[in-house]
Amino acid sequence: MSFNHIFDHVVLGAGVAGLAIAKALQEKGRSVCLIDTRDIAAGASGTPLGLINPATGRYGTKVWGAKECLNAVTKDLEEIQEKSPTPFFKNTGILRPAQDKEMAERMHENVHKYNWPEGWCEWLDLEKVQEINPNIHCVDGAMWLPKGLTVNVEAYLKAKTRVLESRGLKVKTGKSYHIETGQKTTVLKFEDGTEIEALSLIFTSGHETSDSKFWDFLPLHPIKGQVATFESPEADRFDYSLSALGYIASISNSRFVAGSTYEHHFEDIEPDEDGLNYLKERLGGVYPALFKNAATVAQWAGVRASTPNRKPFVGRHPEIDNFYVFTGLGSKGLMYSVYMAEILSDHILNASALPKEISVGRI
Repeated sequence: MSFNHIFDHVVLGAGVAGLAIAKALQEKGRSVCLIDTRDIAAGASGTPLGLINPATGRYGTKVWGAKECLNAVTKDLEEIQEKSPTPFFKNTGILRPAQDKEMAERMHENVHKYNWPEGWCEWLDLEKVQEINPNIHCVDGAMWLPKGLTVNVEAYLKAKTRVLESRGLKVKTGKSYHIETGQKTTVLKFEDGTEIEALSLIFTSGHETSDSKFWDFLPLHPIKGQVATFESPEADRFDYSLSALGYIASISNSRFVAGSTYEHHFEDIEPDEDGLNYLKERLGGVYPALFKNAATVAQWAGVRASTPNRKPFVGRHPEIDNFYVFTGLGSKGLMYSVYMAEILSDHILNASALPKEISVGRI
């Protein structure tokens, strides 16, 4: 396959953001090339497991655009799943047990404070939580989100890539390149000698976006997260996912995954013993019996990009007309990706206004 070609759009970064905007533009009849110097889902998007959770933060605040975001990503998951023989997501629901009095009070308030769609969020008192699982540590009650989804993110993104390739998406991975800007097009020159011309360039490489000279003004803050897969006889005792100081999800009758994003200062991006001990101590306090006889099977680490208002940066470069960015999705990448890609694609093609909360123009 030759990549010496002109594309309407070249997307730099093959994670949740990159694949979402590539699909949105492709569906509008545009030619798209997806590029990553590593591989599909090689960065933070390659986490072994992720939650699509409409309640964010310590106290379960309703996510920005929760209804639109959840509906969009659910539709996308269902569409890609229909074309993939291996299941990669499930509507598990998400239980958020309060870990102290303040959490209980604030989460209880948030159940009633926000205009949740019917059937999206309810408060369970302590007695009800203990009926569900008496081994979960809970203070006064829990938030229950029956629409929450649990996703094998890497499998989802690789299946999505295959579907988009079958529709004409061009994908180039594992090669470094440099960018040469021009008046009407941008040229990407690769180490293997190929060149790609693009009418527009969309940067979607997470925290690495600010390493680019074009976007080094973005206030992106890298946060390292660590995830581990464990084997435990308790793993088949629950079929929902837990969100409390991190997340816990059963993936088989003998294994579960636990993860948390928490390291604001780190020296490398490799999983380590400190991270594993953190997960065992912090999440072990949420579900002690699950971790009591658990054996570590595998570890993973990745770096996400956070922003000052914890919402993504989406939009056009302030000085370069054909450069766009979609980054800073943080821990809500799955939740935000599809809906925000729809917003960005409309902005690119029709110059539609962007919501100020997510626009790169808010800087």
